[in-house]
Amino acid sequence: MGYTNYWHQYNDFTDQEWESIKDEYEYVKEVLENNGIIVDETTDKTEIRFNGRKDKNEDHETFVLRKEARPYNDQKYKGDDVSFYFCKTAMKPYDIAVWNMLTFINRICPEFSISRDR
Repeated sequence: MGYTNYWHQYNDFTDQEWESIKDEYEYVKEVLENNGIIVDETTDKTEIRFNGRKDKNEDHETFVLRKEARPYNDQKYKGDDVSFYFCKTAMKPYDIAVWNMLTFINRICPEFSISRDR
């Protein structure tokens, strides 16, 4: 059984929004990566990607956020909601970084809806 964070990204982030999001992530990395909570796996400037520490068995699903939303024509099956994303963290320590990023984005982009298991 796992604990999951959910979000809907309906639109691409503007350059200004993405810059703010990346700045927040740099802060999260400075605090949590330096304290052994997260491991940055980002490989592209248009994404944010991290997980928990594998060497401590504190990893689960990788959190991935992209500047561009999935286009409607990227549906994998009929009725596929291309705006829907999730990251199952199983309440491992890196969950705080996932939820911090999601709540930050929701504050600057109110149409970016978020929820999580309770």
